[in-house]
Amino acid sequence: MNTDRLIKNILDQVKEAQLKLGFARETMRLYYPVSSLNELLHANAETAEEMAELLQSADLFSGLPGEASFRTHAGRLEICVPPETVVFCHEQLPEPAFLKAMIELFAAHHAPDRTMLRQVFEKFSDSYVLEEMPEGTDFDYVMYFPGKEPDEYYYCIKEEMGHTIYHRFMEEDYRQLLD
Repeated sequence: MNTDRLIKNILDQVKEAQLKLGFARETMRLYYPVSSLNELLHANAETAEEMAELLQSADLFSGLPGEASFRTHAGRLEICVPPETVVFCHEQLPEPAFLKAMIELFAAHHAPDRTMLRQVFEKFSDSYVLEEMPEGTDFDYVMYFPGKEPDEYYYCIKEEMGHTIYHRFMEEDYRQLLD
């Protein structure tokens, strides 16, 4: 089982939270559906309990300070990221420039429009995609970089009641969202 993509995703989520909310030396709790973890790890766990056992035996945070712990919660797996890893992320990992620009846009504007979002994407690459989401999904449109540079995530955007929100998904989770 290769845990590299999961570790990267965990660190990306910690960094995103720090950019949005600021740094705090505390445990962070991240929740994953088993299907997402199976995709990331190329595993085939059927339950959150089974996935917790797999990750516990994998020594998930080897090479990072602190030790992850796992709990099941409502059919999902809760990964507890220890304060030592949160501090490492804050002190050792650079701020992703694209993500920082997105967060700054949303902090400055309650309802950034497509033009504003396009400007952020265009600042980092001429090659990006903006697609309407299918009827029945919770989002209006999605934006992403097809070559996964400078950012590998899919940004699903919703404009509602004078506000614009985004949710960031891994490609696999975005594809599941469409099913």
